[in-house]
Amino acid sequence: MKSKENKFLIVKDNVKLNDKLDAAIVKFDKVFEKANHKAYVTSGIRTAEDQLRIIKDYCTRKGIKDDFIKDAKVDSKVQYDNEEIYSWQLAWSKLLNAGIIINPPIKAKLLLSYIGKNGKERKGDYFNPSPHFFERSFDIGGGADSIENEKDIVIEAIKKGELAMVKSFVVERQNNCLHIDII
Repeated sequence: MKSKENKFLIVKDNVKLNDKLDAAIVKFDKVFEKANHKAYVTSGIRTAEDQLRIIKDYCTRKGIKDDFIKDAKVDSKVQYDNEEIYSWQLAWSKLLNAGIIINPPIKAKLLLSYIGKNGKERKGDYFNPSPHFFERSFDIGGGADSIENEKDIVIEAIKKGELAMVKSFVVERQNNCLHIDII
């Protein structure tokens, strides 16, 4: 992978990439070099199991209490409020309710209140699994001063046409990362 040689947008050791993501991250490195700003790629390709591990980790770090999450498996189910749900579904819903943007490991209904970025109540809506599963997404972690520097660098480069492969991006403030989707 050519991105292992990056000097400004450094790929963390445990990040899984494919050739397309690798090529995009090499182009991002040039943009970050021009801005003289170091940042890190913190996530790339994920599986449903990776996503569940991240949900469990966030629950621990954010102090989210849930009776089912500790032993949850991607496809295991439990009884909750007179319906059968995934064993991780309530914990995932609690994370969104707390403002932590994270997709489920598999398509699932949101059980608790969450106001989306468009201001709409999303309780009862179904959410698709993480776009990281489709091998076209990666995350850039923010520094101690949040994700603002990285966001500004990416926006400026997009305006200049230097990152034509960017389909969209999402600022995940609670996660302190910039989620990038490429074409």
